[in-house]
Amino acid sequence: MFSKLFRNDYSLNVINKIYTIGIGVLSTAFLTRYLGVTYKGDYSYITQIVLVLTIVFNLGIHQSYSFFYRKNNGGIFEKYISVYLLQFIIHILLAVTLMFYFDNKNYIYVLLLLPFSVINQQMESTMAIENIRLKIKLHMMLVTLRMLSFFIMFLTLRTSLLPPVLLTVLLNTFSVLTYLYYSKLDKSKIKYDKKFLLEVVNYSWVPMMTALLINLNYSVDVFLLKHMGTPTELGLYSTALGIINYFWLLPDAFKEVLLSKFTKRSSSKAVLTSIKISLLTIISLIIVFIIFGRFAINILYGEEFLGSYLVTVILSFGAVSMVFYKIIGVVLLAEGKRWAYFFSLLISVILNIVANVFFIPIFGMYGAAYASVISYSVCGIIFLVQFLKSHELKIKDLF
Repeated sequence: MFSKLFRNDYSLNVINKIYTIGIGVLSTAFLTRYLGVTYKGDYSYITQIVLVLTIVFNLGIHQSYSFFYRKNNGGIFEKYISVYLLQFIIHILLAVTLMFYFDNKNYIYVLLLLPFSVINQQMESTMAIENIRLKIKLHMMLVTLRMLSFFIMFLTLRTSLLPPVLLTVLLNTFSVLTYLYYSKLDKSKIKYDKKFLLEVVNYSWVPMMTALLINLNYSVDVFLLKHMGTPTELGLYSTALGIINYFWLLPDAFKEVLLSKFTKRSSSKAVLTSIKISLLTIISLIIVFIIFGRFAINILYGEEFLGSYLVTVILSFGAVSMVFYKIIGVVLLAEGKRWAYFFSLLISVILNIVANVFFIPIFGMYGAAYASVISYSVCGIIFLVQFLKSHELKIKDLF
């Protein structure tokens, strides 16, 4: 029975996400207690900047992998690796040069993280299609190493942003090297192909802009709260966002495997099944958190973080609608519907920015949560309507 579970990609990835939730909760607890409220806010601000810049410097190239895989029936791995390595060299040189122009340590940390974040994201996306099982197993190993490292930091080191930053660089480097080692890379095919690069970039700039919108939809509240709220509010809000990320792990599990399978063979049934299970799981998690969340926050993070409980409850309602975006989004991209994906997210991000600017001055961190729920809900509904319409399905097919 257990061997069958581990042979099935969906089951293995669900096990991975459940494991990640358990280990991730401990990891977040150790990191949060190590950093404290103020440093936790600063660390979240740094990581959000890195995420946004990672998307920009990626140029969306890794997001085109599924499309060109289908178009060429595979055989594009070495071509993409050539592009990734070229980008990595350029990013390293650029980061080292720019470090001499910044006095603020936070921005130096951003530059240190960025090149490794870019290539790691590229390899993760590629392995999600080429070798999903390797990606899953490596992820389980990395979250364990991260948790143990944060625990050691909490016990032995003075509070500082540098240790978690360096740890992230090391883990990203290890991840990339592991992917390359086990991917059976044909080094003789690693060469610069200008024609292929231009073709990929020409396709990828829309997915890149789309990915930027995705990230802004998640991070614009952090950026605005940094400048319109207090350091304490930013620390509490970022803690709530960290908790909400665990709510999304199951939809992410289905999304990743769905991308691998849908890229090779379309299946509306698989999409509907993924949505149903994800909705049921997230609603169950919300109920459990409402009942036990305050107690859990006090135990894991400490009394000073109890203020994040209500923010998390508010944000959790937006997580329900985002199931539709997370799962249906990969379908639209695999089908080449770049513009539909792009404009749907553009509407959501604009709404998010406007709502944050309006609500934060009035309600503080709770206003940021209200704005996010509104934005997430609109985003999810738009994606759902598009999927049902294009696949000639009705809302009752979800139940």
